[in-house]
Amino acid sequence: MMGQWIGLKGWKSLILGTTVFFLIYDVWLFSAYFSTAGALAERIWPYGLAILALLLLRRISPKYPPKPLLICLVLGMTGLQVYYLTWRINHTLVLTWPNILFSLGLLGFELLSVFNSWINNLLLAASTQRSLQVEQRLPQVRTGKYRPTVDIFVPTYNEPIEVVTRTLIGCQSLKYPRQHKKIWLLDDGDRPEFCQLAKDLKCHYLARPEHRHAKAGNLCYALDHSDGEIVVVFDADFVPVNTFLERTLSLFVDNRELAMVVTPQHFYNPDPPQKNLGARFLPGDQTNFYHVIQPARDAANAVVCSGSSIVYRRSALEKIGGIPCDSIVEDYVTGMLLQAQGFKTVYLNEILSVGAAANTIGEYIKQRGRWAEGTLRTVCSHYNPLWLPGLNPLQRFTYLSGVLFWMEECLKLVSYVAPILYFLLGVQSVAISFDAQATQGLMLGLMILMIISWLRGSLILLSIYNVLQGTHVLRVVLSVLTRPKRKITFKVTDKTLADYQTRLNLDTMFPVLGLLMLTLVAVFYGVWQGEAAKCASALVYLVWAQVNVVLLSAGLVAGASTPKDRGYPRVACQVPCRVVKDNGYEGDGTIIDISEAGVGLKLDVSTITLGRHEKIWLDIPSIPVRVQAEVRHFGRVTGCLFTKLDPQTRWKLVNFSYCRPTRWQVPHLANEWDTLRAIWAGLYQLHPFSRRR
Repeated sequence: MMGQWIGLKGWKSLILGTTVFFLIYDVWLFSAYFSTAGALAERIWPYGLAILALLLLRRISPKYPPKPLLICLVLGMTGLQVYYLTWRINHTLVLTWPNILFSLGLLGFELLSVFNSWINNLLLAASTQRSLQVEQRLPQVRTGKYRPTVDIFVPTYNEPIEVVTRTLIGCQSLKYPRQHKKIWLLDDGDRPEFCQLAKDLKCHYLARPEHRHAKAGNLCYALDHSDGEIVVVFDADFVPVNTFLERTLSLFVDNRELAMVVTPQHFYNPDPPQKNLGARFLPGDQTNFYHVIQPARDAANAVVCSGSSIVYRRSALEKIGGIPCDSIVEDYVTGMLLQAQGFKTVYLNEILSVGAAANTIGEYIKQRGRWAEGTLRTVCSHYNPLWLPGLNPLQRFTYLSGVLFWMEECLKLVSYVAPILYFLLGVQSVAISFDAQATQGLMLGLMILMIISWLRGSLILLSIYNVLQGTHVLRVVLSVLTRPKRKITFKVTDKTLADYQTRLNLDTMFPVLGLLMLTLVAVFYGVWQGEAAKCASALVYLVWAQVNVVLLSAGLVAGASTPKDRGYPRVACQVPCRVVKDNGYEGDGTIIDISEAGVGLKLDVSTITLGRHEKIWLDIPSIPVRVQAEVRHFGRVTGCLFTKLDPQTRWKLVNFSYCRPTRWQVPHLANEWDTLRAIWAGLYQLHPFSRRR
């Protein structure tokens, strides 16, 4: 144990020491290109003022700019991008053989990225917020003036029974008259205990005789055996907030053209990168998609149907022939077909359900690979959004943006390969000197990145996510290009919650480790050769490679395998409780996290002390319940597990832990400061390896 501690401390010192050495070394090299600080200041002061203005504006509106400022930023960024690309084309290309191949390749990636950003910028300027519409129409749902019959589908295949139980209890907790809703457990696993669970919870159980077409086939079978006017789909690991139906159904009031309401997916456990980089600094990696991209797509009636926590009008589904069964992204295609039929689809940006994120980096990567392959293979099918009849030009461009995103994810790898090629093979992708034009181009690029970071979240964080999935997406892209008609099968993401040791996941992260090793070799070779002291381009490549080392290292740590979360994830809270011992002695405590399986307690030690494995009673007025628990561990927090829960108490605990709307808030977008703190925690403090296990 002591040897491991010394080894960990040594790694931290080595990483930090190497970083400090290269920072000093780079400053020394840069100083040779500028005779005085005044010469540099004279060159960059106009851009410095513009950057300062951006920082001040962001300080005034740190979360998201108001609509007038957003439009000005989008227009300004578009002009800056045109100016930047003009500089890149006129002054930085290397047109000698074989450099031209990589130089044009890097430029091609930047052109693709800028083109895609223009599509997103157009949509961002028109982003929607539908909460006001909900508030205006909500009384009609609550008073019964609008009260359609609702079928709630919970498809399941291999999820643990405790996960599905939580979801069904959440569905029961929905504020909507019981006689107007039916909850259906759609079991594709043919498990007798799930049939009994449905009976115990007074839900309808449905299992089909054949299990073709995975989730899509399961849903179609349920559509044929139900008749509700509205159909709601929750994945088996998603628990709805109790106001879910009230708020989503409000959007259907007096809107016969509305076919689908999509809500964001929010997770009660951190995904692997979020957990490994410190968790408290970062939101989940889907925050950008659900809280920036989806509201923007809503403006074009091109919102992506994301599969869970979705509300459909049954008559609209019937018009498109039900859920399509010939795609592994049946939800994505369903939304697109509804839009092609002229129906309205909307996005309600409120946290109305919570689910389980992928718990291992392997499952995380597999899930993203499935999304990429499903989206890209759609282009190779009769569902291609560029040719699908019924979509308007703006919808086609919006769906094209989604396709281009996955292409960008693999093409970004060019930026990691370029410094390696320069130092080890002498291949130059970009030529930069420290003249006035180069300074102007680099400063313009920095301003563009600052604006994008403000509008869409931290670009450094997006780069780390790219490190994790880029090489795997590249494999998917190559598979689609070489075998576009290959049949693929749907694979359920394993979200089982169990334990194993912390370790580097070399099976999944081997491409990242390979790139990191090659980049380190390139850095040390460049320093040994001393080229950076002689050539401005070499110094640019050296700094470029060093930045890549940090990103690749952070990505490697973010992809570590760590102990999975407990089977019953705890939700943070601050709830007073009364602790009662078997001998009748009582004391005060505060519950700081809770689930249907247990709590974390902060005890008032002046009033009560507890022993390990001691049985106690907890009186929790806020729920209200009185429940027996066993003390399992001590520390800053006393951990307790509940014993002998009756169904009514379990229902109350699930409802309190997951189903209250005040429990969940729309997460903030990570800014660059959040990401730098996360990199410090993950890479320089080796957070996943330092935690007590």
